[in-house]
Amino acid sequence: MSPASAEAVRHGQVEVLELPPTASHFSDPPPQQAMLQGSWQPVSLPHIGSVRGLAPQEPPRVATIFYRLSVPQSEQPLFLYLPRWQTVGQLAIYGDGRLLWHSRGDKVWNGFNTPLWLALNAPDGRAPPRQLLLRMDTTEGLGAGVSSLWLGAEEELLSSYRLRLAAQVLLPAGIGVAVLALGLFALGVWSQRRQEPIYGLFFITAVLYCLRILHFLGPLDTRLISAEWFGWITINSIGWLVAITQLFILRLCERRMRWLEAGLLGFMMLSTLLTLPLWQSAEHIAGLASVCYLGGGIMFLISLPLVIREAHRSESRLARWLAWGNLLALAVGVHDWLLQNYRLDLDAFYLVPYWQIGFCLLFCIVLGQRYLASIRGLELSHEVLARRLAERESELEASHRQLREVERREVLAGERQRLMQDMHDGLGSSLTGALRMVGRGASSSADLERVLLDCIDELKLTIDSLEPIEADLVLLLATFRSRLQPRLEAAGVHLRWAMGELPELTWLTPGNALHVLRILQEVIGNILKHASASKISMLTSYADGCIRVVVEDNGAGFQPSPQGGGAGRGLGNIHQRAAALRAKAEWQNTEGQSGTLFILSLPLSWS
Repeated sequence: MSPASAEAVRHGQVEVLELPPTASHFSDPPPQQAMLQGSWQPVSLPHIGSVRGLAPQEPPRVATIFYRLSVPQSEQPLFLYLPRWQTVGQLAIYGDGRLLWHSRGDKVWNGFNTPLWLALNAPDGRAPPRQLLLRMDTTEGLGAGVSSLWLGAEEELLSSYRLRLAAQVLLPAGIGVAVLALGLFALGVWSQRRQEPIYGLFFITAVLYCLRILHFLGPLDTRLISAEWFGWITINSIGWLVAITQLFILRLCERRMRWLEAGLLGFMMLSTLLTLPLWQSAEHIAGLASVCYLGGGIMFLISLPLVIREAHRSESRLARWLAWGNLLALAVGVHDWLLQNYRLDLDAFYLVPYWQIGFCLLFCIVLGQRYLASIRGLELSHEVLARRLAERESELEASHRQLREVERREVLAGERQRLMQDMHDGLGSSLTGALRMVGRGASSSADLERVLLDCIDELKLTIDSLEPIEADLVLLLATFRSRLQPRLEAAGVHLRWAMGELPELTWLTPGNALHVLRILQEVIGNILKHASASKISMLTSYADGCIRVVVEDNGAGFQPSPQGGGAGRGLGNIHQRAAALRAKAEWQNTEGQSGTLFILSLPLSWS
């Protein structure tokens, strides 16, 4: 590279120097690192240091590994980009022997999965160092290593660094937040539907997943939680996540395997108790992680075929998908176990944080299907309810038609009974009287004519009461006048008629109309028979919720009793018919004149 160039360079070859363990505890990296003499060996990056076992020595000792590389000179600012470093310990970077950067936080949970971005140029504008030295202090027996290393200008490396940061840190954190939100939603559903345990199990799964991805974030601030308890939580969470996922699949396919469920939960309880920080240090818990993962993998392998078999026996397609998806989860777990134990290059990604996306998508499908099933059930219920309602309406309509038919028959029967009674009392009695007169031979032609005319009036009156007047009293009285006027003119009586606008009488049925007509007929008949009047006036008025029909004559006046007591049978009939109409009939003598004033007061309604 020329001095003016700042192209990104991937350092695939560096020199390494491994020092034997000496110290029994970690100390802060020194601000200056002297040049080291020893057997430097060329190695290729990514590089894994010596791995002497799966557990730290007792007591733990600290080993140190140095990586040395030259920095190409450039007029532009240079940056170092390290995708991943991994150790149970700490990392420091020196430029020409001067400390440029060192890891923070706990020695076990030190942010190993967070990519490193470091400006090599000094803030005062000095040129970048000519040589970089990476010092890695690690717990003996737990291994150490670094990924590929890049040097170059900011514009050449920044996009790669940001993508790596998003993939290794930001995306798992975002997935965790989304999963936890979905888990809280499932918890809310489960609190209302305790008979469906899959919602509660998914909430537990979401919490376990969030605890697990804390393993990949960092560094840990031990002021919030100790390294021992943090390691205990994150390491055991993956095993519990596997166990609860299997229980979730069994519940989804509505199957119970009590011995398998008891075995999964029992194994995890034992693993959780054995790794309690009460009798394990943070380094021992980190060392036991591989053992816990291996045990969890064996547990998973035993349960996997059984869960797949039960899923295929069920009718749940999603349960089968999720059961077969366990094979992918197994591959993901094996990959991460190999990466955790330095069996793969550190350039690779940990895949467990991404596997949960598929699980959550399947759970969302479960929610969607159950929601759609609920909607379909609700729509079906509405359809059934609408159909039953239509059937009830049809039944009610049929019952209503039957009631109307019964009511019509009752009305017809009542009308027939009324007509029969009126014809018997009116027309029948008049014809019977005429027949007796003819039988005795004691009647003249004039008397017989008068009787027959009365019979005709009775018949006409009955017919008029059956006319459709639609509660119109004026129309009823107009029909009565058309029948009455020829008879009055024949008798030499002048009729004065004055009718105004009147409201409807809702109670004016044919029977009640006949009562009104017979009252007026009786009044007019009495005037013709007894008053010797030459003029009759008939008028109507409306006031104070009452309709008044007034009949006035200029004949000989009289004053009957208010209730018709002591009067003839005709006046008694007038009072009875008025009472049937809830009306009032009264007579008054005209002041200063001869004649009588009859007033029939009809109520507007019967309420």
